[in-house]
Amino acid sequence: MPEYLNPENLPYPRYGMNPGVATRDLVFAGGMALDLETLRRKDEAKSIADETRIALDEIKGVLEAAGCGLSDIVKTTCYLADDSCRKEFWEAYTEVFAPGPFPARATFVVGIAGGCRVEIEAIAVLPGDEAA
Repeated sequence: MPEYLNPENLPYPRYGMNPGVATRDLVFAGGMALDLETLRRKDEAKSIADETRIALDEIKGVLEAAGCGLSDIVKTTCYLADDSCRKEFWEAYTEVFAPGPFPARATFVVGIAGGCRVEIEAIAVLPGDEAA
């Protein structure tokens, strides 16, 4: 049975979603620097690097609620509002996951809600019984 995760009890359900879902083996999580009250980019997301770290921090919180962490991520799908953001995004993303190994990643340039410039989805594998 899936477990729907909203560790900070944010108003995601009001918009028909949750920031994460855990199954028996996998956790699906998303993050972005969106203020759910104003539906605009958070004030503290001044730079692309800030926004990237905020998105990954939200994902980290969801993963921790499920019993895993950033090192358990095997795949991310990243969305940028403008290709000119790519270099700063890559640098901040790499810094968060350093020294690696790094998850598989696809990055797309798309429109993003609320004036946000970065949105990230992650799939993590829940740690299992290594002796089995």
